[in-house]
Amino acid sequence: MVTFHVGARKQSWLTLDADAIRAGATLVGDFNPLHHDEAYAARTRFGGLFASGAHTSALLAGAVSQGWPSAEPDSARGYVGVDYAVQFKAPCPANHRLRLEWEVTAIEPKSRGHLVRLDGQIVDEDTGVVVLTGRMAMLSYGD
Repeated sequence: MVTFHVGARKQSWLTLDADAIRAGATLVGDFNPLHHDEAYAARTRFGGLFASGAHTSALLAGAVSQGWPSAEPDSARGYVGVDYAVQFKAPCPANHRLRLEWEVTAIEPKSRGHLVRLDGQIVDEDTGVVVLTGRMAMLSYGD
């Protein structure tokens, strides 16, 4: 079984260009012109396109399974998310390098496994600004 320990951390990096921002917003059904129309977005206080909150929060959630396997392919054991909450702190502009981070903050024994709690964030490495924070709980299964 994949095991976690309090204090375990992981990081991954990505950059969203204008096409990726449009595609992500379209995929989640967010048609706000701030995520699609560069000329419109440039005239606003944001100064340009930025990623949809639904898009960035999905990327942070997905990053949990990168490097920390959520399931063991040769068994019926793994982890599944049971709670996820985010706060949007700042826009996530096009073409900025983003660092996605997670840290295990608690592990609670349950009758049939463990509940793993994590804190996460996305940091705009170009500016040093935290653009999103998140908390997740994952439940082990098949223990």
